[in-house]
Amino acid sequence: MRACIQTPLFPKVFTTRKRFKNQILLGIGGNVGDCLKRFKHFILYLQNNPLVQVLSTSIIYKNPPFGYAHQADFYNFTLQISTNQSLIDCFQMIFYWERRFGRARKRVFPNAPRTLDIDLLYFNQVKLHRPYLQIPHKEWQNRESVLIPLSFHTLV
Repeated sequence: MRACIQTPLFPKVFTTRKRFKNQILLGIGGNVGDCLKRFKHFILYLQNNPLVQVLSTSIIYKNPPFGYAHQADFYNFTLQISTNQSLIDCFQMIFYWERRFGRARKRVFPNAPRTLDIDLLYFNQVKLHRPYLQIPHKEWQNRESVLIPLSFHTLV
């Protein structure tokens, strides 16, 4: 079932303070356990992280899985942050954040259920094509799980 969830878990636009130089857009998702609670803890964790500044979030979008269909629906939202960390450091931070919030790096199969999935959608105006990383994210424009939350996202 597809549904947009207007949630009081976190505000759409955060109070502003000095921004870091790099602007990043992340796609966040999950379908294992209490995703809404995990998302709230993740946002609070980022708000207390001196390396990043949370700028804004979208609504949360509940949608059916793709690829492997015999699993729970996904919850997805987009998140804008800023940081002074390099692109490679951000990529490493994302892996760390996923592990910190319960995601195993090794998946049993592609599109397997996961506690927290973080996709690096944009990093400034960078265009990068590597076997392990493509920016902008190669599938962002084909995924409702990104497009619908993004349409409700206020970028600051």
